[in-house]
Amino acid sequence: MVLALAVVYGLAVSGLWVAMRRPPDQFTRFMSRVPPPAMLALPFRSLWLQARGGSLRVGEAAPDFELETLDHRGRVRLSSFRGSKPVVLVFGSYT
Repeated sequence: MVLALAVVYGLAVSGLWVAMRRPPDQFTRFMSRVPPPAMLALPFRSLWLQARGGSLRVGEAAPDFELETLDHRGRVRLSSFRGSKPVVLVFGSYT
């Protein structure tokens, strides 16, 4: 019985880790189906830090990406600023 529970727990943790490595929209769909009590039993925080931690190191160039402008009239690409001016990326909420 204990072995069966350990296997089920291992599969649940593995499934959650794999889901965390997916793009945000896919991860959100997955998490919407996870029952709240499961979040008490699974090591969510440590898995999140490992799965979404990334591998960028100090001094390395940031990966290129493209975003829509605030006025929704165009798009801007990070690489368009490379070598011309400093760029500061701030991630967080100001609400």
